[in-house]
Amino acid sequence: MNMNLIVISGYLGMVVAVVHGYLGETKVVRQVDGIPLASKRVLQAIMFLSAVYWFAGGLVLAGSPLYLTSGGQRLAALIVGAMFLSGAIGNFWAMRGRHIGWVLLMCATALAWLGAWFIQ
Repeated sequence: MNMNLIVISGYLGMVVAVVHGYLGETKVVRQVDGIPLASKRVLQAIMFLSAVYWFAGGLVLAGSPLYLTSGGQRLAALIVGAMFLSGAIGNFWAMRGRHIGWVLLMCATALAWLGAWFIQ
């Protein structure tokens, strides 16, 4: 069960990353007008890189049963869970809680940390 929680957390992180990357580019970055080009590029980089990091973290968690020992899985789940948590906190703060992203990232965090807790 514990490996399943970590793997599910990984897949959830990857789904959040893909949706965030796509919607962030199409619905946020492209719609922004009236700001300097440099500011728009920073916004685009934030949207893109957060999606890349979440996807990479999700990939590590999803593949962890295949190539990591139980100690490695625990460490990966704790670190990637913390990364998801930082994204959830930032999202909650920036959007004042009116966004589904922080809820999904908190779910991914909880699954990763629960899986890490129950590893034998």
